[in-house]
Amino acid sequence: MIFAVIGGAGYHFYQKQQHNELHQQTAEKMIEKINRADLNDKKNPFGENKKINDLTDDDMQLFIHEMTHQKVKADQKWGFILMTQNRIDWLYRALKKNTFTYEKTYHTILNCWENGDFSKAVQDQNAIWKIQGGTIGKATGLLAASEERQYIEAQNKK
Repeated sequence: MIFAVIGGAGYHFYQKQQHNELHQQTAEKMIEKINRADLNDKKNPFGENKKINDLTDDDMQLFIHEMTHQKVKADQKWGFILMTQNRIDWLYRALKKNTFTYEKTYHTILNCWENGDFSKAVQDQNAIWKIQGGTIGKATGLLAASEERQYIEAQNKK
């Protein structure tokens, strides 16, 4: 009887682990596919014809804000742009080429992101949200990796 319980629990744990790994691989493949498409597309990595030198403060705020949605908890989220390294790199290059009103804020955010640090995504989202005059949808915490994968998958089903 004890062996049956231990065996059953072990099997359940193994199945859950396999399920989580499958979701992780699916999300990683999707991001890789988007990154490759970004590199091959004649448009900018956000799918627009706008050139890097034409980026405005509004563009920077929209792109940064909507990319943070996959990283943060908030009561309301409007818009979603999948965060990819190619998109981060492109915004960082735009920051170096152009002059922006909120250049310091963008630099602080993109410098961390460029280095793979998303630990301050809540502060990043709320900084942009505040600049945009946000009243609803303030970020309240970071999503766990599994929550982020679920959010991305749900957005891609829309």
